[in-house]
Amino acid sequence: MTLEARHLEEQLRQVERDLVELEEQVAVGEIDTATADRLRNNYLRERDRLGGDLADSAAGDAVDRPLITGRRLAGAAVLMLAAAGLAFGVTRAVGGNGSGLEGVASDVAQQGGVDLSSVSDEEMEAVVAANPDIVPMRLALADRYFNEGDFTDALRHYLVVLEDKGVEDPGALANVGWMSYLSNQPEVALSFVQRSLEIQPDGGMAFWYLANIEYYGLGDAAAAVEPLNKLLAYDNLPADLRTAAEQLLGEVEAAP
Repeated sequence: MTLEARHLEEQLRQVERDLVELEEQVAVGEIDTATADRLRNNYLRERDRLGGDLADSAAGDAVDRPLITGRRLAGAAVLMLAAAGLAFGVTRAVGGNGSGLEGVASDVAQQGGVDLSSVSDEEMEAVVAANPDIVPMRLALADRYFNEGDFTDALRHYLVVLEDKGVEDPGALANVGWMSYLSNQPEVALSFVQRSLEIQPDGGMAFWYLANIEYYGLGDAAAAVEPLNKLLAYDNLPADLRTAAEQLLGEVEAAP
């Protein structure tokens, strides 16, 4: 079995596990119906796509490294999201000066920082549109889209920060790198993630991105060893991500 097929099969198994876990969470009331519906739809789309890619691989279209064109994140279906508590958190504290802001933006202004988990995408979009210079709010919205697997909208906001605003945010750089990798552009992905780590050497999930880009994207097993060891050095690494990193480390160390 090729590297592509093994990688696709593992992702497919993970999505199936996440679907089961989602239904268990719904049953005990841990997730509301709207959130469950959104996640379920994401998982089902991802499962269908992975199944199609796996069928193509079995038909003889496989290459020596995984075919990643069009791959999407689906909530927590990809293990990297388990490490949200590392250097690049999925929720950013947002501050603002309150000038001309309403609704959530006025809360930001009054409190100097709010939990955005209860704020809708539409509300955040409206605030960002009305206040384009509030970079942390835009980054928080981009992070949310990224974690939901909405790469089109995530990239739109990340690029405003990186290009229009000229802010080299390490989390944005790393996430754009990951999306580039998932779009089958490993060389571009490598440059973004490497720049992220230059700015923030204690890079959290950037190490996971880098290891996957080097091994699966560029076929360089040796280059994947160091970032995996750095990732595994975190004491607070979630168990599922630690397991995945250990498995990948074993694979790259055994690679010819």
